[in-house]
Amino acid sequence: MDTALTLERIIVDPDLQPRVGGLDAEHVATLQENPDAWQPLVIVERGGYVLVDGFHRYAAAQNLGLDEVRVEVLEVPDDADLRSIAFERNARHGRPLTLPDRRAEAERLLRAGASVSNLDVARRTALSPTTVAAIRGELEAAEAIPAAEKRVSRSGVAYTPGAPRQRGDLPPDSEPLGALLSSKERRSQRRLARYLERLCQALDDQFTLDGWQGAEDAADACRAVLSDEEAAALGAGLGPAARNVLDVAVELGYEDEA
Repeated sequence: MDTALTLERIIVDPDLQPRVGGLDAEHVATLQENPDAWQPLVIVERGGYVLVDGFHRYAAAQNLGLDEVRVEVLEVPDDADLRSIAFERNARHGRPLTLPDRRAEAERLLRAGASVSNLDVARRTALSPTTVAAIRGELEAAEAIPAAEKRVSRSGVAYTPGAPRQRGDLPPDSEPLGALLSSKERRSQRRLARYLERLCQALDDQFTLDGWQGAEDAADACRAVLSDEEAAALGAGLGPAARNVLDVAVELGYEDEA
């Protein structure tokens, strides 16, 4: 529920600002032109009213000399990570977060807990897991974080990450398996494994696409540029294919949270 709050009661913590370059003066000036169109600033109660979303609007309100602004009080657990909340809220709307913004948040999350999985960090920062893995490698090389023997998935399950391999390379045959497979069968397996690796790399792109925060966003984009018939056909094709890929992922050890 929205309410009005005086500016002087709002606590602005610079550490919660998710933009590494700070405020954009031009964006603040643009906001000042139409304050009636602003969405409420988002705050949480933490020994006062702490701002987590609306840093540019707050600055614009100061420049305009406003006494009070509309706010939305967000209810969060006492131990909630306010920086993560600020990042997620800012990623949903308004001025897009830049690649340096997202990389900085990934680095912060890894420094806060090196056991977090690359996929979970990728999901929270809209980076690809490959990029997150590179950031992790940089931090480990600089001894800024320990090399975690165990990782924790989004669902809270601990697992041991596999050793890195070059894309397209397959693990060496064990003698019994190599003896049982014909060269034709082996070629077929290589094509299948390499196809799935290429598919995984292509699917990583979704973490870098602006505007894709959930299934509804992607579906709305398809409906906006495709005809109803084309959108329906796309859904019909994606459904069974996605189901097959998920089944393979589960067989390979993925924890299906659904």
